Amino acid sequence: MVGATIARSYALTNATLITLAPLANAAGPQAQITASDLGVVERGTILVEHGVLTAVGTGIQCEAAVAHARSRFANFGARDMGERVVMPGFVDAHTHALFAGNRVADFEDLAAHRQPALGMRYTIEQTRAAGSEALVVIGARRLAQMLRHGTTTVEVKSGYALTTQGELDLLAIIAELGALPELPRTVPTFCGAHALPPEFSDYDAFVNELCDRMLPRVAEQGIAWFGDAFCEKGFFSPQQSDRFLRACASRGLRLRIHADEMSHSGGALVAARLRTASADHLNFIDDADVAALAGGGSVAVLCPGTVDYLGLARYAPARKLIDAGVPVALATDYNPGTCPCFSLQMIVYLARRHLGLAVHEAIAGVTLNAAYSLGLAGEIGTLTTGKRADVVVLDTSDYQELGYSFGTNLVASATVGAKSA
Repeated sequence: MVGATIARSYALTNATLITLAPLANAAGPQAQITASDLGVVERGTILVEHGVLTAVGTGIQCEAAVAHARSRFANFGARDMGERVVMPGFVDAHTHALFAGNRVADFEDLAAHRQPALGMRYTIEQTRAAGSEALVVIGARRLAQMLRHGTTTVEVKSGYALTTQGELDLLAIIAELGALPELPRTVPTFCGAHALPPEFSDYDAFVNELCDRMLPRVAEQGIAWFGDAFCEKGFFSPQQSDRFLRACASRGLRLRIHADEMSHSGGALVAARLRTASADHLNFIDDADVAALAGGGSVAVLCPGTVDYLGLARYAPARKLIDAGVPVALATDYNPGTCPCFSLQMIVYLARRHLGLAVHEAIAGVTLNAAYSLGLAGEIGTLTTGKRADVVVLDTSDYQELGYSFGTNLVASATVGAKSA
C-alpha cells in the first residue's frame, strides 16, 4: 500500500540500497553518471535518528549502531524490507504546483488538434479569485499526491497572480506548505516573468513593474530562493529575461530560467551568460547553445512530460548535453496547461524512452543532480550519513523497474526527513 510518512527514529534492514554514495563527495553535479555511481548495497541497512541518516551500509556494518539506537529510543522500530529497493527521495526541480482551477478544456482542444482556448490568463484569473485559504487546501492536496509518488522535495514557482500582493501571498503559501511535516519540503521561486498580466499590454512595461516595484517587496519578504523567467517567443525576450534576472540577482536571489521550451528562443545563452543555477526545458537548443551551457555551469533541468503532453516536435538533446559535460536533472514541470503530471516516475519513463538516458542517469536526475540545481546537495539526494532522511521504498527489488514500469506507482512509502526550523 502506498504510504507517505514522517521521519522518526527507525531502521530499514535487508534492503537493496541505492545510495549514490560515490557521488556524495563530488565537487558539484556530474554529467557522466555510471552504474557504479549508484552505490548499490545488497541486503543493506539504513539507520535514521530524529529524521537524519546516522548509519548506512551492510547489515553487519550497521548492526552495532542499530542495537545502540534500539536501546536509546523507546519507540524505535526496525523493518525488514525483503530486499526491496530503498533510495533517496525524489527531488522535483521545476513545478508550478500552486494555482486554482484546471485547464481540462485546453486538454480537449489539444487532443482534437485545436488551439487551446483558455491559456495562462485563465489560470491567472482563477488563482486571483481563489483566495489564500483555498490555495492552501489546493496546494496541500497536490503536494501530498507528489509525496505519494515519491517526491520529498519540490521546487514550486509563483507566477499565477502577477500582482505584487498576489505574488507575495503565493510565496508565503509555498513556504507554509513546505514547513508542514506531512508534506514535501518546498523551494519557493519567484517566477514573476511568467506571463503578461491582463493589466498590461506591453512586456517592457511589465518588466519595469517587476524590477521596480514587485522585486523589492519579494526580496524584503525573504521567502523566495530563486528568480525565474519564461524566455520564449511570444513571452519574455532574451533581453527582457536578462534584465529581470539581473535585477533578481542584485536582490540576492539565485537564478533559474525557462529556456528554448517551444522554440529556439535564446534562453540558453542567457543562462550561460548569467551562470544560472538551472536552465530548464532546452528542447530547441542547437550545438552552439550546448557549448555555451557547458561553459556556464548551469544544471540542465529537462522536462520531457511537457514535450509529450504538447506533442512538441523534439525532446531536449540530453545525450549531447551529457557528452558536452552538462549535468542533467529531470522534473515534472507540473502545471495546469502543459504538463499536469504529479509523478517523477512517469518522467523517468519518458527520459529513458525518449531522451536516451540509462536508468542510473535518470536516477541521478531525480535525486542528486536535481538537488544540486536547488542548492541542496549537501542535505539531500543521497543515502549517506548526516543527510536528511528523505527515503523512498520501491515495491520491487530491481531498481531497473523505475521507468520501465509506467502508468503505475512503484512507491511503497515515501518519508520526509528532518526539516529546518
